[in-house]
Amino acid sequence: MLTSRRLLSVLMAAQAPSALLFRRALTRPEHAQSECLSRVLRATRDTVQTNRLSGFSRVRTAREFQDAVPMSTPDTVHADIESLKSGVPSVLTREPVARFEPSGGSSGASKYIPVTRGLLDEFHRALAPMLFDLLSSRPALREGPSYWSISPIGRKQGRTAGGIPVGSVEDSAYFPSFLQPVLARVFAVPGTVAHLPDVETCRYVTLWFLVACEELALLSVWNPSFLTLLMDALERHGERLAEDLERGVCRPPVDPHPDPLPEGEGIGTVLSRMRFGPRPERAAVLREVLRSGLQARLLWPRLALLSMWTDAQAAHSVEPACRRFQGIEVQGKGLLATEGVVSLPLFGAPAPVLAVRSHFFEFLDPEHPDARPRLAHELEQGRTYSVLLSTSGGLLRYQLGDLVRVEGFHHATPCLRFLGRADSVCDLVGEKLAATRVSTVLDATLPTVLGRRPPFAMVAPEWNPQAPPAYRLFLETDLPDVHLEEAARAIERALCEGYHYRYARELGQLGPVSALRVTEGARHYEARCIALGQRAGDIKPTDLHRQAGWSAWFSQQGAMRP
Repeated sequence: MLTSRRLLSVLMAAQAPSALLFRRALTRPEHAQSECLSRVLRATRDTVQTNRLSGFSRVRTAREFQDAVPMSTPDTVHADIESLKSGVPSVLTREPVARFEPSGGSSGASKYIPVTRGLLDEFHRALAPMLFDLLSSRPALREGPSYWSISPIGRKQGRTAGGIPVGSVEDSAYFPSFLQPVLARVFAVPGTVAHLPDVETCRYVTLWFLVACEELALLSVWNPSFLTLLMDALERHGERLAEDLERGVCRPPVDPHPDPLPEGEGIGTVLSRMRFGPRPERAAVLREVLRSGLQARLLWPRLALLSMWTDAQAAHSVEPACRRFQGIEVQGKGLLATEGVVSLPLFGAPAPVLAVRSHFFEFLDPEHPDARPRLAHELEQGRTYSVLLSTSGGLLRYQLGDLVRVEGFHHATPCLRFLGRADSVCDLVGEKLAATRVSTVLDATLPTVLGRRPPFAMVAPEWNPQAPPAYRLFLETDLPDVHLEEAARAIERALCEGYHYRYARELGQLGPVSALRVTEGARHYEARCIALGQRAGDIKPTDLHRQAGWSAWFSQQGAMRP
């Protein structure tokens, strides 16, 4: 316990200089952003991409940058990324690529984001003040270890054709190397867990270490449903876990995979590198907590904070995630993408604060898409914008596709609430169905028809060779089928208020909405997203998923239930 306190004090002190610089930058966002742009220009000058741009070497100001560099998307940088993957140097940035991070979109398609030393430094310019604010504003967090969710990498880790590593095994990889040993010692769960090849095994082993850690002070996850699924697994495997804690062993309740990982490691090999000593006192506590209703406060009396997404569609998953964590403070996360960090949470700010020292930002006004994008110091409170990002990793004027609303200002820097994806539009036959519209319809319709919004509700397209394509509503509810049918009809009526959707229905190009009952929706949703190429920690809840095939998936998972 004393060791954790000392290490966390060292960690906080190490973040203090960066936190101080960030605090000063909050009062002068225009100046901070000018420095970011200069750093990006230095990192990308004399590269393949900027040599294609006439006059780039003469760019100095934000306006000159906007005039000289076109906006980019995953599609427009795809060829350059492929060149980098094959080992071609100096394509996007002058620095070598340290690794690629796969980033799965809502459709399941994976992008590969190049990570350089300069990009990691920009991440740390946001993570350091965030971590300092956590530890200084909430002293209780310095009293014990923390859990930061780890996504199992499994078979996705490897190398590109050019020999560049793909994926990192721990979130601490975004911090400077000298801090990583300190972080490893204050994490309640060893980073080795990330080498396990499947989510269920990872979850069980994670729970072993979490339950063993009586002094746990912080739980940090991404998707709130990640926490719900973790606690569901604790309830499902609680007695087995108690036996393992008592005996000092760890027996994940899944069959070991016969195929080795790319590095030649199986589950047994990974587990052999971890320590599982007997913890009979924690086994007894777990059994008592399971009998009394599985409240986290009884398992972890010093748990002081939950950190998770709380905005956009993740908001629907917060309340279920918190049912077993009554009385524990929740802090919403900022907007952090694989490509870069947009905002970070600070206690006392009205919303996550723009990471003004990290990257160079521009903001498109969706109501005036042809207007020159605004800069950070030009944003207006209450307005909604789409984020453009330029980084030392080589992405220039890159459209993240994320919508944010300005909730206010911290000193002079805008505070941004994440609203959702600007590009989440499903267009099977011209209906142009946006995720924001589906979210509005579900929020207005489901509580009226079903009495409340179910723990899992999602709309997705379905293709039928014998009939027009249509959308299906997937609901987790115990209500009779008649209520599901009524919900589908109500949602159909609401969607028909949209011109393009109604026109597609009138032409017969699109079938009506139907409903399908699902069980353990969040768990099976996560499993398919992983099968589509996403990491567990990257998976976001969604009201509209653009990928088809969910009916077959949920039906198959239901048939497999014991």
